[in-house]
Amino acid sequence: MRGVVLLAVGLFLYEAGRVVAWTNRHTVIPGRVYRAAQPSPGLIRDMVAANGIRTVVNLRGLCEDTNWYQGEATVTAELNVSQEDICLSANTLPPPSELRRLVEVLDRTEYPILIHCRRGADRTGLVSVMTLLLYTDATPAEARRQLLVRYGHFRFGRTAALDEFFDKYEAWLAGGNLAHSPARFRDWVTNRYCPGPARSALAWVEPPPTWPADRSLSLRVTAANTSDTAWELKPGTFAGIHLAWAVYDAAGETMQYERTGLRFETVPPGGTTDFVLAVKALPPGTYTVTAELHDATAAGVAFRTSSFVKLGDGSLVTELEVKDN
Repeated sequence: MRGVVLLAVGLFLYEAGRVVAWTNRHTVIPGRVYRAAQPSPGLIRDMVAANGIRTVVNLRGLCEDTNWYQGEATVTAELNVSQEDICLSANTLPPPSELRRLVEVLDRTEYPILIHCRRGADRTGLVSVMTLLLYTDATPAEARRQLLVRYGHFRFGRTAALDEFFDKYEAWLAGGNLAHSPARFRDWVTNRYCPGPARSALAWVEPPPTWPADRSLSLRVTAANTSDTAWELKPGTFAGIHLAWAVYDAAGETMQYERTGLRFETVPPGGTTDFVLAVKALPPGTYTVTAELHDATAAGVAFRTSSFVKLGDGSLVTELEVKDN
């Protein structure tokens, strides 16, 4: 018994060391898909030599001013290996637009591929599961083993959002009494997936007019809930969904930054609600007004621009011309 316990402890320490201190390197699909933590130029060289890697799929996004990105881009170019940069977060549900781009990369790129993020645990696990669901006959339960503690992933806290992604897929299958297939998963990812309330359509109720200087202005934005989950608007510092908006001058300086919609309101899927932007008096000139929906509750932090989860694919942007009275 003691020997079995020691063996189990030894295996645990080995796996923990591989995740925390080493490369967290694993095979997902033999001969085709491999995963790792952020690879050094030396590791990329080794994997190209040992596994014939033809594409490196970087899930940390385009980070040209960082040493790790410069080293990776330099060695892939030197080895004539493709590098694809996909921007995902370990803490939030993946954006539909980036997932569609990822599927296109996986469909068209040259194999074998190496997938990596920073630790090789969360984002890398997400994409590893996806490759199995897209290109093998693995069941969802089998594929989701790529998101286990042995790879450094934990299903609690903010990284649980990645497990929630596959929970949504399985709930969709169950709701339609459907069986998983690669074609069905592809259809769900590219055409049906919606990350909770994070989809919207914004429009100005009326186009912003030419406005006289030194007078305040009220602009109205209507927001349609195009997701499959209700929006919950709430007042207070830890507000739910609200509209963040800003006014910039011609030089790009921020003249006003506010949030509106701090009220109790539920907007069901398919419903709409209006927001009012109270623009302060401005000197003569041309200004840019932007507006976008944010979900502060999803980020779990107080109101700070960098911490918001944005809803929808982009901002509502227009120009405002202010003239002398």
